[in-house]
Formats: sequence, C-alpha cells, structure tokens
Amino acid sequence: AGDSGQCRRRLHPHSSMAGVEEFTCRWVGEFGCRSGFKVEILARDDQSSPDRQSNLAAELINKENIDLMLAQVAIGPNASQQCELNGVPCLSTVGPWQAWMFPLKGDPAKGFKSVFHFFWGLEDIADVYLDIWQGVPSNKVIGAAFSNDVPGNAMGDMKLGMLAAFAKAGYKIVDIGRFPVGADDFSSYIQAFKKENVEIVTGLFNPPEWASFVKQSAQMGFKPKAATVAKALLFPGGVAALGPRADGMSTEIWWTPAYPFKSSLTGQTATQLANAYRAAAKREWTQPMGVVHALFEAGIQALKASGDPKDPIKVANALRVMKHDTIIGKLDFTSSGIKNVSKMRVVGGQWRILNGGKPELFITNNKTAPEIPVQRKFELLALA
Repeated sequence: AGDSGQCRRRLHPHSSMAGVEEFTCRWVGEFGCRSGFKVEILARDDQSSPDRQSNLAAELINKENIDLMLAQVAIGPNASQQCELNGVPCLSTVGPWQAWMFPLKGDPAKGFKSVFHFFWGLEDIADVYLDIWQGVPSNKVIGAAFSNDVPGNAMGDMKLGMLAAFAKAGYKIVDIGRFPVGADDFSSYIQAFKKENVEIVTGLFNPPEWASFVKQSAQMGFKPKAATVAKALLFPGGVAALGPRADGMSTEIWWTPAYPFKSSLTGQTATQLANAYRAAAKREWTQPMGVVHALFEAGIQALKASGDPKDPIKVANALRVMKHDTIIGKLDFTSSGIKNVSKMRVVGGQWRILNGGKPELFITNNKTAPEIPVQRKFELLALA
C-alpha cells in the first residue's frame, strides 16, 4: 500500500467463534509513512476436535492464505503445528506452555521459527496453589485427580508437573492415576482420599466431571478443608451448578474485572470490558475472555510492529521481541527464559456464594503477582 492505500490483512482466530469480522487499524510502516490497513478476521470452530483443528488450520493456510493465525490450544497445538510446518506466524494461548511446546517436540532453549505462545506454566500454577494452601491449617495430605489428556497428564506428572512441586514443598500426595475424560464415577478416588485422610483436593476437571466428584463426595461423607482445582471453576455457570458446596472452592485466576490493566485496542479497563460484555452478550464475564482479548491485542500489535504484515518472517520477528501491555498485564517474549513463550500474570482466588446465592470470584492470594491487589482473605470450604 502507498501512503494512503488500503490493504486487506487476514488474521485468523482459531477458536469457538463463528462469522467474519473486519476492522481497520493504523500503524507506521517501515518507510515511516502512515497507512491504513483493513484486517479481515476469519473465525472457525474446531468443535473441540484436534483433527478438525488441524484440518481447518491447513485449509486456512493453503486456501485462504492467512497472514497470522490466532489459536487456542486447550485441546492441543495442532494449529501451531500446521503453521510451523508452513512458515505461517501463529500466536496461541489457553494452555500451559509445556502442553504446547513439548507436543510440538520443541526445546525451551531453542524455540520455533514461526509459532509463539503466551500463558502460564505448570510451575506458575504450582506456586499459586502453594500460596493458597500456606494459610490452610491442614495435615498437608493432598488428594490428586487429573484427567487423562494432554493438559491433565502434563499437570499431574510426578516428575515434571505440579505434583513434583507439591511434594518438594513437604506435602504427601495421594494419586491413584488418571481418570478418562468424561468420567462420572469418582468413588474410587474418594475412597482412597478418605482412607489416607486427605484434607486438600486438587486436579484438573471439566465442569461436569467436577460436579460428579462434588456430588459423590457429599454422598460418601468426604469433606476436605480446601478444594483447589483447574479448569472446572473457570465459569460462573459451572460454579453455580454446584450449589452451596461451591462456597470456598479455590483455583488459579487467569483474569477478572479486578485486574488493574487496560486494553491496548480499546483503552478499556478490565472492569469496563467486563461491563461491556455483560451489556452486549446478556451473560456474565468469564476468565478466558480477558485472555482471548489479549490474544487479539498481541496479534494486532505484531502486525503493526512488523512494518510489513504480508511478510511472515517480519511478523514472526515482531512477536519474538514483543513487549506489550494488555488487558491481562504485560506480555514479554524476551524475559521468560523460554524461547517463543511469554508468561502471563496468574494469582489465586476463591469462589464465594454470597448475596442471593450468586457465585462471585475474589482474588485472595497474590504472592505470584503483587501488582494485582487482593480482594478478600482466603477461607476454608464452607461445608468442610
């Protein structure tokens, strides 16, 4: 494009959104001229299928000639894999960096040519959970239950995962193995936890799985002092479905309206973004919302900083050195110590069932990110 020319730039968010959106951004190009560029966003739904994700990514790369892929890797890094094979820049999130890098057979000291990722690592979540539990008067016996999938196996690994950090901190681990995704019978876990006098429960569950665990724990008289689990407590709807027993359940926090950061795209504070979402969608905000918003912030910034968004090497190099303030805090791909990875802020929180029975998430522990203020003191499970 010339000084005032319009160019179409294709930016693909590989996520569970549908439709095509367009907007215009402006930046200073490599020649110093200020040009307007039209960004076309092609959205595809992978339907939580790794094979479908891979096929869609290949189609977007080969048929749509996209310039940048934005992806979520909760079910695996298949979109990133296709991009690395084809030399297309990709930025992904929503998955521990280990569950992204190692399935791609990457080396943290070497990284990749075209693909990048931001999120927390297992070491960060272990630190958050230990920060939460340091205030729990317990016998330091943990019951662990992790799903048998990529993130569950990574998090539950006794040598490299979270459990290794817990054991190093002096906790006894009760772990009878992985449960299949979609499981609805956790009686064997609960029996083992009761037998070993478990007072703290942790693991990785989908919301329906956790609901089954909670229901069966009540039926079997299992009452831990703390339940700190990943994934299952992300969404208000899933927490509300647990009823009064959800009061006091704890988890890592990816993002909330209480975060003291602003969007680089809209200038909105975290609170303003959440309020705008409530008004537009007629539903509650969720933690992943802030992270996905930051994905678009970083994607647009990479196109702007590249000087030439049609050049995949320049876009990748812009991501490689990116330091950018977003709605979830600063992303910095130069300081994590892991090539092609930026860490994101993560703190500890607790769901409380307060006025009218509506679940509310509060930040209770911030040792891992002191710039994010604590809102309430951590308390034991209400029905412990």
